[in-house]
Amino acid sequence: MSKKVWFILIIGLVVVAGISYGFLSTTEIETEKPVTQTQQKQDQEYPDAPDFALQDLNGNIVKLSDYKGKVVIIDFWATWCGPCRRGIPEFVALQSEYGEDKLAILGVSVDQGDLSVVPKFAKNYEINYPVLYTNEDIQRKYGPIRSIPTAFIVDRSGKVRDLAIGLRPKSYFKNQIDSLL
Repeated sequence: MSKKVWFILIIGLVVVAGISYGFLSTTEIETEKPVTQTQQKQDQEYPDAPDFALQDLNGNIVKLSDYKGKVVIIDFWATWCGPCRRGIPEFVALQSEYGEDKLAILGVSVDQGDLSVVPKFAKNYEINYPVLYTNEDIQRKYGPIRSIPTAFIVDRSGKVRDLAIGLRPKSYFKNQIDSLL
């Protein structure tokens, strides 16, 4: 084979390996009770969402267990994340549409460093749901979060029913919420 053909083959293998590695590294989520869509479809046994206690923007402690009886979306995001910025207005709209009696969206900021940007961001985006600061406990229980946004959808009994890695349209979450109400 010519050098040109070998070069093209090598480049192709590198691209395929890179795509495979990128796919695997952004789809692996290790949790205390692993959540996989395959497992969910096979036995319809859903793991309990690990409880947590996180500080909100006002210094109050927010626990997941406080939201039993509601559908909960736990959204891991950051102020610097482009897809997160595009998805947050849709979460704001969903929270307004369903109200606090049916739906609780909990935005968990994974920002690091100067956290003063988070309240400014929340105000600028008119976020109408609790914004929480991440900590090691939730990172251990739900993570590692390797790609943001990452959203866990929890049913009214506190079971993780879906995991959305990456930006999803409002209709995706609306369908999930409607199926759990």
